[in-house]
Amino acid sequence: MKINKIIKTLIISNFLWTSGAGLIAPIFAIFITQQIVGGNIKIAGFAVAIYSISFCLVRLPSAKWVDKKMDDIQQLHLLIFSGILVALSYILYTLVSFPWQMYLLQTLAGIGTALNASPFVSLFTRFINKGEESFEWGISAVAFAGGQAITAALGGIFVTKFGFDSIFILVGLFVLIGSLIPLVLYKNLK
Repeated sequence: MKINKIIKTLIISNFLWTSGAGLIAPIFAIFITQQIVGGNIKIAGFAVAIYSISFCLVRLPSAKWVDKKMDDIQQLHLLIFSGILVALSYILYTLVSFPWQMYLLQTLAGIGTALNASPFVSLFTRFINKGEESFEWGISAVAFAGGQAITAALGGIFVTKFGFDSIFILVGLFVLIGSLIPLVLYKNLK
C-alpha cells in the first residue's frame, strides 16, 4: 500500500500541528494560574470554553464555504493562512498578562483551527486512496494522538527548564512549520 504525496504531506503537517499543541496542553492551566493576573482554574475553564465556542461557531460555516466556493489551490491557501493565524496566537502568549488578552488569543486560535480543519478534511477526503480510506484516516488519527503523546511529556520538562515563554514560541514554531509544509503541494493541486 502506497500513500500518495498529498495525503502524506497533510499527515505530516497535522502531526506537527498537534505535536506543538501537545507541548502546552498538560500545562496550560498551570500557566494561567502562575502567569495571568488573577489567574485561577475558573479562568482556565473559561479559556478552554472560549476556544471551543469560537471553533464551533466557525467550523460549519467554513466547511460550507470551502465546499461551495473554493478550488484546491484556494483551500491550500486557507490551510496555510489559518495555520499562520494559530501559530501567531501561540507566539503572542509571550505578551499576555490579563485574562481578557488570553481570551482574545483563545478566540483567534479557535477561529484559526476551525478555518484550518475545513480545507484539511476536504483535501484529505478528495485525495485519499480509494479502498484505503479507513486505513489512511487511521494513520492520520495515530499521527494526531502520537504527536500529542510524545510532546505532552516533553512540554512539562521543557517549561521547567526554559519557562513558559519558550514553550509558547516553540509551539508557535511547530504550528508554523506544520502550516508551511503544504506549500510543497502547489504543483500537485494545479
